[in-house]
Parts: sequence; structure tokens; C-alpha cells
Amino acid sequence: MARTPSASRPMRFEDLEAFLVVIDQGNLHRAADDLGMTQSGLSKTLARLEGEAGMPLFERTPRGLVPTGAGRTLAAHARRISLAAGDMRNELAEQRAARAGTVRLGAIPYLLPSLLSPLLARFFLSRPLATFSIETHLSARLLTMLQNGEADLILAARPGSVPADVAWLPLGPLSMQIVCRSAHPRLDRLRSLADLAGERWVVPASSLYLRQWLEERFTAVGLPPPRVAVESTASPVAFGELLRHSDLLGIMPPRMLRQAEGQGLVAIEAPGTSWQHELAVLWRADGYLSPICQDFRDAVVAWCAETAL
Repeated sequence: MARTPSASRPMRFEDLEAFLVVIDQGNLHRAADDLGMTQSGLSKTLARLEGEAGMPLFERTPRGLVPTGAGRTLAAHARRISLAAGDMRNELAEQRAARAGTVRLGAIPYLLPSLLSPLLARFFLSRPLATFSIETHLSARLLTMLQNGEADLILAARPGSVPADVAWLPLGPLSMQIVCRSAHPRLDRLRSLADLAGERWVVPASSLYLRQWLEERFTAVGLPPPRVAVESTASPVAFGELLRHSDLLGIMPPRMLRQAEGQGLVAIEAPGTSWQHELAVLWRADGYLSPICQDFRDAVVAWCAETAL
């Protein structure tokens, strides 16, 4: 029998929050554990939502709970409501705390010692009550975190096409260089991209901007993309030890060659082996950005205008 939607009672916010946990878990037992409630209680919540929607929200399959078309529609709206509610809570909390507050920040690993550490030291002089929660990931993961409301600001590579729901300001270019160990047996013969095409590489995962930019170096001159020995979502800098003890090629910011992570590595000097990409500070265009987040965003932009990355 078709359900008749209940028009007299609006959906409860807590029901929508529980519904999103079920969507994410795909399993009633795990979702109930996450929510700290019983399975029967959660089943009643879902039944209430389905009654208010007037149609099933899930299909029960051997793989678990799979949202129906109506379930996916409700989930999209529920996530927007959840983000808006989070923004509301953040704004009210910021007003209660006046100039103190928390910044949830995401950044690519390279920027932690070169930008964030010295900038935070300066920032705390004027905002001693500020609190920072910092996560380091590569740019694609950071953008997802931002859009999901898990970060207030991110410092990352600017994607070629910035999503419509994201605002940004430029921070300047970050240079990248193809590198190998200083004792590489073919170093003196690596004089062009064509010479590099036969080598094996440590590269970022195919979903990451750095990998796309690297492959563009080769495809632009009619060469196949680099031959992969290792690919990873970790920062390329993390593989310095592997590059030092193998004949693999990799990529790294040139200034890292002057630091401990780059010891024993050299830049390959050939046309097309270095390039730049734009870094940016990004935030949700329609999201609430607290005064302390705005202040820190502006401090990042000012710092980068004074100091090369």
C-alpha cells in the first residue's frame, strides 16, 4: 500500500541527522552504534521519515541499506540543512566567544613548515585565544573536506575549474621539479622528456592534480605518460628516502632539495621538467565564515604577498 505523506508535521532535524548516518554507513546496526541508540529506535526514526515522505527511502539488499531515488533526494536536501545548521551553531558560538574561536584548517603537507608554522607564531601575538585544528592532505581530499563542511578554510592547489560553491583567493605559485638521486646511473643522459619516458616513477595517485599536471608535461609533446612504479595519495615529499635508494624518478618542490627531505636528490635540468601551479586559500562560498577565520584567511594572503612559498 502506498504511503500517504504526513503534511501536518514537519520532519525533525534529529531524524534527518540520523538518516544521514544510515546513508553513510549503509547498515542499520553500525548506524545505531554511531548514534548511540538502539536498532529498534533507529528503525522507528526511519519509519517516521518514510511516513512523512510518503514513499520508501531505502531498499534492503544483501549489501545493506541502499537509498531509493526518494532517499537520495532527501539525503541531498538533508546535507544542505545539516551544513546550514552547523553554520548557525558556529556563528552563535563565535558571537558568544567574541574574538576567540576555532579555525578548522586543511593544508597540503608542504605548507605546514614553510607557511603555517611561522604564520601561526605571528597570528597568536594578536589572537592569543584562537584555537586551530589542522589536517594535512593532498588538494583533492582537502576540497572534498571543505565541501562537506569538515573544514572552514583550506590551503591547496587551485583546481583548473573551481566548483561553484567554493570561493578562493590566490596565494601565489608553487614550483615543482622532476628529481632523482644524485648518483642515478643515467643522470647525464636525462636531457629531455623523451629521455625520461623510459624511466619508472614514484607519482601521485591518478585522481590528484599533481599527477594530472605531470602527465600533461608528457602528453603535450606527444609522449606517453610516465611509467608508474609507485603511486600514492601521500605527499611526493614523503618518498624522498625511496628516491635516494633507487633509480626511480619523482617530483618535489625545488626548495625541498635544500632541506633534510631532499638530501641526496637533484633536480633534472631539462626542458619541461619544472613547472608551477597556483596555490589558493579556499572556503565555502555560501557558508558561514567566522571573524577569526576571516582574519586568518586575510593573514595567509598577506603573508604570501610578502614571502615566496
